[in-house]
Amino acid sequence: MSRIEENTVSSAHQTEKKGPVFFLKTEGEGQKILFVGNSITLHLPKPDIGWYGSWGMAASCAEKDYVHMVMEKQLETDAKSRFAVCHVSDWERGYRTGESFFNAFLPAREFGADVIIMRCVENCPHDERFNGALFRQKYQELIDYLNPEGKAKVILTTGFWRHVGNQDIRAVAKERGYALVELEQLGEDDSMMAIGLFEHRGVSIHPGDKGMAAIAEKILQML
Repeated sequence: MSRIEENTVSSAHQTEKKGPVFFLKTEGEGQKILFVGNSITLHLPKPDIGWYGSWGMAASCAEKDYVHMVMEKQLETDAKSRFAVCHVSDWERGYRTGESFFNAFLPAREFGADVIIMRCVENCPHDERFNGALFRQKYQELIDYLNPEGKAKVILTTGFWRHVGNQDIRAVAKERGYALVELEQLGEDDSMMAIGLFEHRGVSIHPGDKGMAAIAEKILQML
C-alpha cells in the first residue's frame, strides 16, 4: 500500500463549522500571503480520530506547523505582513466541477494576496479516476480565481506523498513560470511523519514537526 493510500483521514468536513477561509493576521500594511491547502495546512478538531488541534495535521502544536513557521520567518523581515488560509479539501475531491466552490472562496480572492502558496493535491483521486488534463485546467482556474489581477507571486508544491497529479503540478509550473517546491520525497521518509504519536494511522502519516519544518524550509527558499 502506498503512503497516500494510508491517508484515511476524510477530506470532508475538515473546516465545516467555520467555512474554508481563515484570516490568521490582518493588521498591518505589508505583504499579504495566502496559503491554499488541506489538512496539512489546517484541520479543525476531530476527536473521533484522535485529532484535537486547530492547525496543520499532524504538528504537535500550532507553532510547529509549516504555515506558522513560514509566518514567523516572514514576520522577521516584514513585521506588517498579513496571512490567510483558503482550505480546499472539498475542491480537491470535486475538482472536476471546481468552479462550484468559488463562491465559498470569495473572501480569499478579496484578500488580494501578493503571494499565493498552492499546497494541495493529496485529496484528489490518486488512481485511474484521476484526469490529469482536467485537473491541470481546473487547478489553473482556481489559481486565476484567487489571483484575479494576476499580480501575485505563485508558488506551487507537489504533494507530500507521491500522487499522480504531481506531474501535472510540475507541468503547470513549467507552462506558467511559477516557482515549484518538490515535497513528495518527504512522504517517503518515516521520520518526516508523526508515526507512533497518534493511534489513527491516517493522522500519523501526516507530517510531524520534522516534516512540517522541512516543508516550511523549502517554501521559505522560494519566498
